[in-house]
Amino acid sequence: MAGSRALDGAPSAADEDKPETPALIATLPATYRRLWPLAIAAALLYGLSLAAAPYPGQAAAKAAMGVLLLAAGSTCGAPRERAWLCAALATAVLGDVLLALPDWRLSFVLGLGAFLLTHLCYCTIFFRWRARPHGWRIVALVGLWIAAPAFYAAFFPHLGELLAPVAVYMLVLCVMASFALAARTRGPLVAVGSLIFVGSDTLIGVGRFLGGFPGIDYLIWGLYALAQVTIVAGVFHETAARSIRP
Repeated sequence: MAGSRALDGAPSAADEDKPETPALIATLPATYRRLWPLAIAAALLYGLSLAAAPYPGQAAAKAAMGVLLLAAGSTCGAPRERAWLCAALATAVLGDVLLALPDWRLSFVLGLGAFLLTHLCYCTIFFRWRARPHGWRIVALVGLWIAAPAFYAAFFPHLGELLAPVAVYMLVLCVMASFALAARTRGPLVAVGSLIFVGSDTLIGVGRFLGGFPGIDYLIWGLYALAQVTIVAGVFHETAARSIRP
């Protein structure tokens, strides 16, 4: 990105997208290493429960993964990243609960607003790691900014009063993913997670404005859960790598 700068202690170009080493994983907080797998288990259980949806307590079941990730995020060793990561995960939990209340007329708009805050918090983390993207990241950036207007154009005739909110949300979502793709990180987790998030949210738009297809709810949830656990893992691995890098 224009005006980007290298960070003190940032990985060199040769280090980017390298897989994490066991030594690095061992530096991660023990609480995180316990809670992250539990969050994955909660996500799988909720996904299976969609066969019975809607059901009493569904909002709480949906929020379980996010609550566990939030608890894990609170153990991040980098104070700045910890604050913004926890804010991102807290607003995501709020969005999860709101979107699990479809009978409430304002649930979609308020859920959209909650997740917009989530993406802004992620932007704050990723922007600090900014660098010039290269390789597959450039291809992904180009594809992202071609696909987003195309999907908005497809949604446009069906948006009605959501015309502006959806436009703003899609813009912020794409900016978040762009910052993630342009971030200089030791591995690809943050970038890949952001793209998966875009895919999940795009399917929400497809289902709401263009008409769903069999299994779309499972796919939306599966991609969203994968995006969140991947981004959280990426932030932890990156902050751990920066803390031990000479």
